[in-house]
Amino acid sequence: MKESYVDVNGLRTRYVRAGEKGPAIVLLHGLGASLESWWCTVDALGEHFRVFAPDIVYFGKSAKPEREPDQADFIEFTLSFMDTFGLERATLVGNSMGGAIAAKTAMLHPTRVPSLVLVNSAGFGREVAWWLRLRSVLHRHPTGKPPSWMVQWGLRLVFHDPSRLPDELVQKLVEIDQDPESQRAYKQVLTLGVDWRGVKPSLLQEIRDAAHEIRVPTLIVWGKQDRIVPVHHAKVAQSKIPKARLHIFDRCGHAPQMEYPEEFNALVKEFVCQTNQSEDIFTAKDAEEKLRLSRRAGLRKL
Repeated sequence: MKESYVDVNGLRTRYVRAGEKGPAIVLLHGLGASLESWWCTVDALGEHFRVFAPDIVYFGKSAKPEREPDQADFIEFTLSFMDTFGLERATLVGNSMGGAIAAKTAMLHPTRVPSLVLVNSAGFGREVAWWLRLRSVLHRHPTGKPPSWMVQWGLRLVFHDPSRLPDELVQKLVEIDQDPESQRAYKQVLTLGVDWRGVKPSLLQEIRDAAHEIRVPTLIVWGKQDRIVPVHHAKVAQSKIPKARLHIFDRCGHAPQMEYPEEFNALVKEFVCQTNQSEDIFTAKDAEEKLRLSRRAGLRKL
């Protein structure tokens, strides 16, 4: 992946992209993560679609404002990122926190999101890993930079089988997570949705309790052995979202796109092709109806 930078609402944003044809896809990573979460996804899906993956504001190598974030900031960032590249519509694929952002964007702006992929998404239940609840009340590491062993320990908890990850990718993830500014921003965003008891009721109201408002086709993907967001949240999401289908990866943790990249990419490719096909049919019918009405209007003028 070749990284570039672009201005999104005055915020310097790192991103990668692949593909020049086909429907647009925007990949949204999780809390404390970066576009490296899609290391095995961008180029593979780029063979069939126009794929974009940003470092979401406050994360990775993108801008990290000093002010406290608001949930609406991430919806605005997503739409502004799409606007920057002239994407009128894009399938949103969100992992963890990125799933919550994608879900809320689809609720509020369904005309911009033809379909949705939620990957181990946050926001569908109160339970969350104990170390996230602990970090929500602890101060930052005294040096602002946690030791490498601590970061690697945290990464191991994310995956069911960390040995599946390339060493080069692990090193990149450690470097980004050790950045003091990343640690500050991580705590800011974490406490927005999590406290010592788990996911805050305000986030559940925004996502789980409003999920029936998601009217676009939705694919829910989960790792069965997720130690951060338990797999039964996937069943909750499926029961709440009207047009949802569910796929669970066994022997898989919080990031299926990294532990089972080939299977994940094939699943997303099939889903996007199917939903785009139905959209093409709708668009064609809609265009035909507009043409018919315009002809009738022309006849009336005569």
